[in-house]
Amino acid sequence: MSDSAGDPTLRPQPVRVRDDDVGHLDESQKILITVHLWSTWLEVAIEHAEEARRARDEMTRLRAEGKEFALWLSSEFRASVVAVAASAHALDALYGSTVIPESARGHGENRPARIREALKRVFHTGPANTPWVTQFDWLFDLRDAVVHAGERPAPTVPHPAAGNTAAEHVRYSVESAEQAVDFALSVFRRCVDHPRPDATSWAAIMRPLVDLMERRRSWSSP
Repeated sequence: MSDSAGDPTLRPQPVRVRDDDVGHLDESQKILITVHLWSTWLEVAIEHAEEARRARDEMTRLRAEGKEFALWLSSEFRASVVAVAASAHALDALYGSTVIPESARGHGENRPARIREALKRVFHTGPANTPWVTQFDWLFDLRDAVVHAGERPAPTVPHPAAGNTAAEHVRYSVESAEQAVDFALSVFRRCVDHPRPDATSWAAIMRPLVDLMERRRSWSSP
């Protein structure tokens, strides 16, 4: 059972000791460990969204004082890229976790659709289904654009705190970082609060971990 981000779940099997080799495990007996990578990615996402917020605050202060702030724009951008990517990675990791049976996988035309369809089969997603279509696509399109990047010149666009700058600095800013984390957390909240019968045990174990992640989020959720 896991009580903190990334802690493994131990699934011990009985130990069988042979009379002729006391203290050694029979090779047929193993300790199985599951690491919940989705919680690690959520923690990474939250930490970097908060880093992006700190960079934005410092950038706003320096610009108001007429001082150089370009380094803080870069800091906000880097942290936001990680927060966005990690939020999508967390949902990817949920899709690959033990709560999703093989029979629930592979339905859908692309990765976000397959994740949504799997969650519908394991949890009571109900009213979330329709908004999830747009929200999943938004997050994974944003993630894929930096993971599978294609460089090309583009016009500058206005940044909320830095004036005109590269479109990427606006697309990956504290606003998108926090939105990505909020969405990922909302998916996990829906899952742990509304499991189907086969997922009730998983949900009961993971609910405190989702609670912890929500408490670590320093900004107000929508």
